[in-house]
Amino acid sequence: KEALPRYFLPQEQKLFGTDLTDGSIGCAMSHMLIWRDIILRSASGSPPDATFLVIEDDCEFVQNFSEALLEERLAEVPSDWEIVYLGGQDLLRRQQDYQVAPRVRRLYKGFRETTAYLINQKGAKACLEVTIPMHWQVDTHLNDESLREGLKPSKPGDTDFTMNPRGYCLFPPIVAQARDQFPTDVQPCEHD
Repeated sequence: KEALPRYFLPQEQKLFGTDLTDGSIGCAMSHMLIWRDIILRSASGSPPDATFLVIEDDCEFVQNFSEALLEERLAEVPSDWEIVYLGGQDLLRRQQDYQVAPRVRRLYKGFRETTAYLINQKGAKACLEVTIPMHWQVDTHLNDESLREGLKPSKPGDTDFTMNPRGYCLFPPIVAQARDQFPTDVQPCEHD
């Protein structure tokens, strides 16, 4: 559809954080294999409420990170979560509009990054469902429901926040992408 011709655009014409690149396809495939493994483990006896931590190679934890800090922050997340990002980018600068607890925000279409997140079996299934077929980079698929079927105008009643998978992010974040240590092969150019 719309994404395939955009894949063949010269790098300098691609939309940062949205258009597919060779690196973004590799990144997406890595996450998809992890989600598949979670589903298979759950089918073969993992507890249905098992939680899995996914960390990319460029993840950097905050200096005071500990298991106790993670547990404290997760206690604030609504119990209906399927995916919880430990950090990320608010590209549209509207994340504060989706605050659900003092340090927790709902995901919405301007949120990007898959540096580190917790996911459960239901979330893994939802993530696989919404990323196939793939039109855009994986984090765009996960958080911008309006682009999942390509470039289409919004419909009446469409919301900006993400319903599937049911997700939240921690703010302030407890991880960051170590951009200075890892050059990107996912984006068409280096991060700002």
